Amino acid sequence: MIAYLSGLIIDKSDKDLTLLVSGIGYRVFVTNEIISQTKIDQTIQLFIHTAVKEDDISLHGFKKKEELSFQQLLTVSGIGPRMATEILSCPIHLTKNAILSQDLGTLTKIKGMGKKTAERLCLELKNKVEMTMESGTTSSDKTMHQDAVLALESLGYERYHILKFMSKIPTELKETEAIVKYFLKSGN
Repeated sequence: MIAYLSGLIIDKSDKDLTLLVSGIGYRVFVTNEIISQTKIDQTIQLFIHTAVKEDDISLHGFKKKEELSFQQLLTVSGIGPRMATEILSCPIHLTKNAILSQDLGTLTKIKGMGKKTAERLCLELKNKVEMTMESGTTSSDKTMHQDAVLALESLGYERYHILKFMSKIPTELKETEAIVKYFLKSGN
């Protein structure tokens, strides 16, 4: 099994890179984030998950070893390597929080994920993932953020967009009202 590759990007598409490593070109499926951050003729190092099926061997690459939580996604019935890569193309903290809160609306926005797969994902992984917050966030801050999310949802905003925004709020904003005002002023 291939666990790590370091090589030159010689080709790329919207879902994969071709890495030249010691004269061999490896097709590696990667997240949207990696695609957007890389260029042809750039050297890159990736942690690799090798997926082997009867009729296919595919490589899935990640910049951080922690992203290999990918393998945990593969334990869910109905989620294969490509779907897991799509899931990890979304911000990881949003996906984890959606799983914990059983937010099917956010999960079904992931390309290719239907309601039943989202329900299975929540059911099978809710006890295996932890809620993620920005470093330095206290439990009272977390409550304020949850109150702000509920307030913004009641105004008609989608949970996915709210949670994505929450990861970018300035640390000095602590009050629910201030967070909501900042969200509304930023034009989301």
